[in-house]
Amino acid sequence: MKPVLGVAIAVAIAVTALGGAAFAQSVSGENTGASAANAMSARQAQAAALGKLQAHGEELFSQRCKSCHMPPVEHAPSRSELAAQFPNVIADALKTGKMQAMAAGLSDTDIGAIASWVTGQAPDAKFDLAGEAKNACPVGAKFNPAGPSWNGWSPDKQNTRVATSTMINAANTPKLAVKWAFAYQGGRYGQPTVVGNRVFVTSSSGQVYALDKQTGCVAWAYKAKGSVRVTVSVGKNPKAASGWAAYFGDMGRNQVAVDANSGQELWSVSIDAGPRGILTGAPALWGDTLYVPLSSFEEGVAGLAAYECCKQRGAVAAIDTASGKIKWKSYAIPTAPAPFKKNAAGTQMYGPAGAAIWSSPTIDPKRGVLYVATGDSYTDVEEHYSDAVEAMDLKTGKIKWAHQMTELDHFLVGCPPQRPGVNCPTPNGPDFDFGSSPILKHLPPKKGEKGGKDILLAGQKSGGVYGLNPDDGKIIWQVRIGKGSALGGVEWGMAADDANLYVGIADRGMPTLSALRLTDGALIWRHRAPEPAKCSFEGRCGNGYSGPPSLANGVLFGVNQDGHVRAFEAKTGKMIWDYDTAGRHYDTVNGVKNQRGGNLDSNGITFAGSMAFLMAGFNGASGSSGPDNVLLAFSVEGK
Repeated sequence: MKPVLGVAIAVAIAVTALGGAAFAQSVSGENTGASAANAMSARQAQAAALGKLQAHGEELFSQRCKSCHMPPVEHAPSRSELAAQFPNVIADALKTGKMQAMAAGLSDTDIGAIASWVTGQAPDAKFDLAGEAKNACPVGAKFNPAGPSWNGWSPDKQNTRVATSTMINAANTPKLAVKWAFAYQGGRYGQPTVVGNRVFVTSSSGQVYALDKQTGCVAWAYKAKGSVRVTVSVGKNPKAASGWAAYFGDMGRNQVAVDANSGQELWSVSIDAGPRGILTGAPALWGDTLYVPLSSFEEGVAGLAAYECCKQRGAVAAIDTASGKIKWKSYAIPTAPAPFKKNAAGTQMYGPAGAAIWSSPTIDPKRGVLYVATGDSYTDVEEHYSDAVEAMDLKTGKIKWAHQMTELDHFLVGCPPQRPGVNCPTPNGPDFDFGSSPILKHLPPKKGEKGGKDILLAGQKSGGVYGLNPDDGKIIWQVRIGKGSALGGVEWGMAADDANLYVGIADRGMPTLSALRLTDGALIWRHRAPEPAKCSFEGRCGNGYSGPPSLANGVLFGVNQDGHVRAFEAKTGKMIWDYDTAGRHYDTVNGVKNQRGGNLDSNGITFAGSMAFLMAGFNGASGSSGPDNVLLAFSVEGK
C-alpha cells in the first residue's frame, strides 16, 4: 500500500468528511498557543474520526464489493490491487465509472468511506502535483507538429500498428534505454500519442497531459470532467489558435477537443445520455470528421433487483471537428431496447442491449466505410450484432454488413457459475467480446491475378482469429490459437505487416505471441511467455500477452502482463531485446523518487524518430512511492 498522508492532513480531511471540526493547529504542526497536550488530544480525536470513517467503509465494502473483489476473484481487481490506487480513482469508479451500479443509493460520504478504507488514505488524498509545476516547459515553448509521429491508436487508419517514422530497427533495438520517466496518477489505459515535439497521455484521474518529447516537461495539463482512458488523436482544426487540436473522451461520455498547443478547450459534446455508457476506444480522425466509439459498463448490474436491465448499446458518433456537432450516430444493434419480461423482483427488463465498441474504428476510404468490432450481449433477447464485426457507411453510419462470430453470448458479471444475480441471462454466456480494433490489409496478388485483394483481420477473446472479406464480412479463413476466456484470448490488439498478422494471447497457462500468415492464417512462429521469475506484487504474477503488439522496421514489440516488453525479429520470432519495466525503479522528471514500474496490459509501445514510449503500471503497484504508474521514454541513445 502506498504511504498515507501525514497524520495531521489525513485526519483533518476525515473529520471534515464526517461533518466534524477542522484543525485548530496549522498543517505544519506549529503550536498556535494551545498546549502540547491539547494538540495531541486533537490529533487523537481526529485519528479516531478517520478510524470511524474507515470502519464504515469496511462495512459497506463487505456489503457491496466483497463478493467480487475478495477471493475467488474472476472478473474484477482484487482487494490488494484496489489498495494500490488513490482514493479518488476508487470514488470515480463508484460515482461515474464501472461500479456505478454497485454504489446505487450511497452518499458521497459513503463512497469516500469505501475509498478511504480500501486505500488506507484520506478520502481525497491525491498525488502531489507540485512536481509537475516545477517541471513545466519553458514559457513560450510551442507545439510543432512537424517530425516523426505515432498519432492515435495506430499511425495509419487501417490500425496495423506499424511505426511509419522511426529509425528504431533490429540493429539498434538492444541499445534502447530509458531517457526520462514521468510519474502520474492513474494512466493505465491511454497509450502515448506522439506528434512532432509533443507526447500526449491521459489518465483515470482525469488529467490529460502534453509533454515535451525530449525532456518530459509539462507543456499543459487539462482536467477532464471524469476519468479518461482513451488514446489521444491529434489533427488540424481551423478553430484552434495553433491550427491543431487534440481529441479524447472521458468516462462520462463527453468527447472533447482542446488546442494541441495550449490545452485550451475548443468544445465538449455528450455522446450519449445513458448512465452507463463510456468512451474507451481512441477516436478515429478522417478528413473533417471524428469517429467516436461508444462502449458500456452495464455488464455489472446482475445483482441490482431494481435496475431495468438493460438498455445500453454500443454506437459510433461522427462529429464535425471544427464545431463539435454530431453529424450522425449509429448503434451497433439497430433495434432499440424494448420490454420483454420482469426479473424475480418484479422489475421490468429490456432488450436487446450490449455490443459495446471498446476499440478504435478502422477507416476504409476506398469502400467509404469504417469497421468496428463489438462486445457481448447483456440480455436474453436475440440479436445478431454482438460479438461481431460490422461495416458502417462513413457518411451516414448505416450498417452495410455485420458478421456475428459467437451467437447467444448473453453475459453479465456476477452471474452463475460465479455468483447469482436477479438480472442474469440464461445461460450466462462465455463473455467472448471483440476488444481489439479490426485491421485492414492489402494482400499481394496471386500468380496470374491483377492488383491483389484486401482482407479484414479480427481477433476475439475466444482465442479465435478471422480473415474476412471487407466487401461483405464473409470469412476467408479462421483459426483458433488460444483456449480463450472472459479475460483471455485476444484482448486489446494485434499488429500486421505485409506478410503476417501478429497476435497476442492472454490465456493463463498458455500465454503466447504468434505470427500468422495473412493469406491463410497459417502459423509462422510462436513465442510462449516464460513464467514470471517472481511474484513480487499484485499484477506481477500474470504473464499473458494481453496488450497490443507494435511493429518498427521489421521488429515486433510485445507487451506482457509481467511487466516485460520484448522485441522479436518479425520474420523469424527470434528475441533480440527484453526489458523488465516492473523490476526497476525510476527517479522521474517531475520529482518522484524511486518510482517503481509495473505490469503492462491494455497499451502498446509507440515510436517516433529515435524514441519509444510506454506506460508501465496497469494495475498499480502496492509499495510504490507515489502515483500508480510511470511513463517511460526510451531512446537508442539512452540517457
